[in-house]
Amino acid sequence: MCRIMEDMEKEAKIEERIEMDAKILESGKMTEEELTAMFKLTAKQMQAIKEKVAVLA
Repeated sequence: MCRIMEDMEKEAKIEERIEMDAKILESGKMTEEELTAMFKLTAKQMQAIKEKVAVLA
């Protein structure tokens, strides 16, 4: 049961991070390249962020 709770917490943190990065990207204060370099994002993570920006727009 503890493992399930840890996995849920980890997933929630990832979602929060994607939400925050999407807001940064949407604000235009950082480019995709800058965001990727600063936070060491993978292509999959950046894709999730761009999808979130599309939803927010």
